[in-house]
Amino acid sequence: MKYVVPKESDGSRADRVVKNVCSDVGYGVLQKIFRLGKVKVNGKKVKPDFQVSENDEIFVSLPEKTQEVKISDKSSEAKLREMIIFENKDFIALNKPAGLAVQKGTKVKFCVESLLKCCAEDYRLVHRLDKDTSGILLIAKGVAAARKLTELFRAKKIQKTYWAVVDGKISDSGVIDNYVEKTFVSGEELMAVTDSSDGQQAITEYRPIKRVGYYTLLELLPKTGRKHQLRVHCAQVLNAPILGDVKYNWNNQHKHLFLHAKRVEISSLKVSIEAPLPEYWKQIDTELV
Repeated sequence: MKYVVPKESDGSRADRVVKNVCSDVGYGVLQKIFRLGKVKVNGKKVKPDFQVSENDEIFVSLPEKTQEVKISDKSSEAKLREMIIFENKDFIALNKPAGLAVQKGTKVKFCVESLLKCCAEDYRLVHRLDKDTSGILLIAKGVAAARKLTELFRAKKIQKTYWAVVDGKISDSGVIDNYVEKTFVSGEELMAVTDSSDGQQAITEYRPIKRVGYYTLLELLPKTGRKHQLRVHCAQVLNAPILGDVKYNWNNQHKHLFLHAKRVEISSLKVSIEAPLPEYWKQIDTELV
């Protein structure tokens, strides 16, 4: 497939441009074709974060289309509408339930991305949440709105606040500022804190809100957006892993991950959004929900 970059996509990341053009392609497949060198800009292989320019020629070699789960437009719209907690002319905010993936992958066919495709072709994902994390997910209405939100994220003008119930007693507030890197344990990909600056810098502010027995309800404000950042910081720095975290809590005894994207604030747009906690948080404290 050949595609010429239009003016409105000047300066965009290559993976986002390819994703907008190839809307059927899931996140996992998208990363794979970049890794295999199947995406070229002006004849040269590029990485996902390469910034394209107007009139650049993008060449993409896609794998054969895989069979996907079919869902009706009517049922998809109903499911999507159930999750909407805020809407304006530029974007919607969903209260994503735990267990629902945001994007398609090798083993994931039903996800937020597939719901959006059935409801509105111009809707765009601008950030992600882990499958087992609940809470606020922003969806842009069209390319222009997606670019606007992406720029706000990049300029750190969108503040996300998470709540987490952790397995430990945290008494003081603080800031975690270190580096994280990808590692493998028994063949499973995990993130880990590293002393090396070769990793990615990860910064998280935290403060305790409430003690529930041995557990602590924490407010977490990520200042960077690294993979599994909050989960790794709680488990490996605070020594208080999040309840229900099957990857980083070796003593896990809970069915759900107690990590929730509680609040999003965009001061430049005078927007503040809050997402109610899932009902299963009552397992820890009936006053939380």
